Amino acid sequence: MSGPVTPAVAAHELDPQIAEVLRTVEVKADERAPSAADPLVRDDIAPLRGRSLPIRLYPGPRHDCVIVFFHGGGFVKGDLDSHDAQARMLCEVTGRPAVSVQYRLAPEHRFPSAYEDAVEAVRWVHEHAGKLFDGAAARIAVAGSSAGANLALGAALALASSPSAPVAQLLVCPFTSGDPTLPSRTEFAEGFGLTSRAVEWFIEAYVSDPAQRQDPRFAPVLAENLGVLPPTVLFSAGLDPLRDDARVLSKRLRASGVHVLASEEPTLPHGYFKYAGLSEAAEEAVVRMTTAFRDLLDDLSADVAYPEEELK
Repeated sequence: MSGPVTPAVAAHELDPQIAEVLRTVEVKADERAPSAADPLVRDDIAPLRGRSLPIRLYPGPRHDCVIVFFHGGGFVKGDLDSHDAQARMLCEVTGRPAVSVQYRLAPEHRFPSAYEDAVEAVRWVHEHAGKLFDGAAARIAVAGSSAGANLALGAALALASSPSAPVAQLLVCPFTSGDPTLPSRTEFAEGFGLTSRAVEWFIEAYVSDPAQRQDPRFAPVLAENLGVLPPTVLFSAGLDPLRDDARVLSKRLRASGVHVLASEEPTLPHGYFKYAGLSEAAEEAVVRMTTAFRDLLDDLSADVAYPEEELK
């Protein structure tokens, strides 16, 4: 499994197709209609302790693993419909069944509500995989974009070394630290879709105490032992206030001995997953990303041993 090669581009050269979209109207994932009805895709409820969460089930032909997907939206917005296309594409490209989770949102439900939902949802899917998808193995992979990547990563940390521990994770434009001093927070503060001001607004809506910014359940990159995490596919955007969240995470994962396939897309902004139907560059990146995750799951299914050198 080898890393993707991206062409050299001028600094801050935004993909022209996305730039045109941003000049006209922002395409927000939570304003997009869900994909055409599929009789095999169904909505259900995950009964957790003291609450129930809506989930959406996407069947896949390979039952060696179930992907649990968490949508983005800054912990404040997003739902099963807003990120239906992303969950559907993960299922279609990897061939694995997927479960999209509607976790509780701020400000009605502040930290650590979404984190607790993510951990319990992954555990619940692991325990019920064979019933949710007839014959599916009780093996879980996690995936998420932006705030959803934060939750996927947090769940993988919480469940490490347990029977429900994910075997792989896909993190897209992850929010991992909430550190406003990272250079990308200033470099891409505005003009590329997501702004640094918006990032702070989302954080303030989610946490009720500034001290919670240092809690590894909120900022998983601060966790003491990242080495317990599974092999990781990490795709980030080069023109993103959260670019350095991904860079710091990638560096720490590798230093901890975690196998990482990382790609920073130089011409793309935060959340480019949602631009896949509008931008050739975004489409190409999303195809590489989902294909890389499929290949990782294939290797794990075949019990392929990774080389000692880290993936680039």
